[in-house]
Amino acid sequence: MNPAPEFWSAGVWRRARPLLYLMLSVLGAIAGLWGVETLRQQDPFARFTRRLAQSGLQEIELLLERPQITLRAGARAVATLEVDRIVVDRARITWRAENLRRAVFYDEQGKPIAQARAGAILYNQPARRIHLQGQPEFVYLRAPLVEKPVRVRMAWLTWDLRLRQLSIPARMQFEWEGGTGSAEQFVWDLARGETSLSNGVFRFRVALPDSPQQTREIEVRFKQARGTGEAQIGTSLTFRDQDAHAAADKAEVYDRKKYILATGALFFEDPRVRIEGEKMEIWYDSQKRALLHGKVRMRIKPQKTEPPAEEETEAEKAKRYPIDAECDGGIEYFYRKKIAYLRGGIKATQQIEGRTRTLTADSAEYDQKNERLILRGNVVLDDPERFRITTHLLIVSTKEGSDEFEMPEGGSGVIYYTEEEEESRPENPPSR
Repeated sequence: MNPAPEFWSAGVWRRARPLLYLMLSVLGAIAGLWGVETLRQQDPFARFTRRLAQSGLQEIELLLERPQITLRAGARAVATLEVDRIVVDRARITWRAENLRRAVFYDEQGKPIAQARAGAILYNQPARRIHLQGQPEFVYLRAPLVEKPVRVRMAWLTWDLRLRQLSIPARMQFEWEGGTGSAEQFVWDLARGETSLSNGVFRFRVALPDSPQQTREIEVRFKQARGTGEAQIGTSLTFRDQDAHAAADKAEVYDRKKYILATGALFFEDPRVRIEGEKMEIWYDSQKRALLHGKVRMRIKPQKTEPPAEEETEAEKAKRYPIDAECDGGIEYFYRKKIAYLRGGIKATQQIEGRTRTLTADSAEYDQKNERLILRGNVVLDDPERFRITTHLLIVSTKEGSDEFEMPEGGSGVIYYTEEEEESRPENPPSR
């Protein structure tokens, strides 16, 4: 038998053994780091369950103290969770985490979009759903309707990891700097960046342009709403800004632009005017302007000098609502200045002491503060059985019970009278 090579002699082995141990330790560390990175790229709950099953420890109950969990979709972090402890049942179906101190959710670009905290978390591993319980609080860092973070309080919150959806099935409360709100059935699709709400009420505080220290409240109500960052699309929507309010079948609200686009059966009303149409734009910034398109109807209501009686007669009602107007070119109403501009095919009726007076014109201006309607271009005033007047400019009083009008540029017309009135007149009237 040939003798063993000198390299494998006992002395050489003793000298090489520390180096081999060092190499094995380095390889073990590299394998451990690779295993940790692989674990971080998986759902940690599901990954940990498989590891336990392979190790033969699946029949024991686990308690993890103050762990930090990262949920990932591939290499991209979806959320990080910090809790006091996690209890895993023996079946590995239910995980319970106590005291969620902080959770951070990330968008597709890895930017934080929301934070949360809760008394407890319940995770169903087969369904891959996380339930936040114990009066959870959710902070929406980039809310679609306002520019500042929105804090949401609710009874519980469900996070579906498979569908990437956050949902709140019960009533919830919203708070942010400059407003409050409430709604039902909140769903946030993280994959598409869309939100939806039901039966919502939101109130915004807006600084007055003339006095920044003072604010006015704007209220928006809706039956259904969904949005993606810039706009919220709502159905059965109502809007109230101090003494002005509006309603529409459908509306798009752009709060950053202070703008609303409403369609369907809609109206705009304040104490002195009511406007109805099929399409309306509202700018609720410093302009406080409403623009109604197409064929529009407007009712001009006089300033009430005394409260109405419990049972008003038709004549009394007519005095309180003296003018109804229609136009084909739309109405622009500045509801802060209380001025409305009517364009195209103006036709108005005025109820006065049981009779109806008709007015037509190319355009008109309603000056609410001075209680007058100014008609311009091809103006015709027809008061049946009394007179018919044509002029270029006519100013009609909208004061309660008044039938006065002015023609600053003059005009022409016809006066109606009966034969009885002619016979009753003296042949030579006395001079004045």
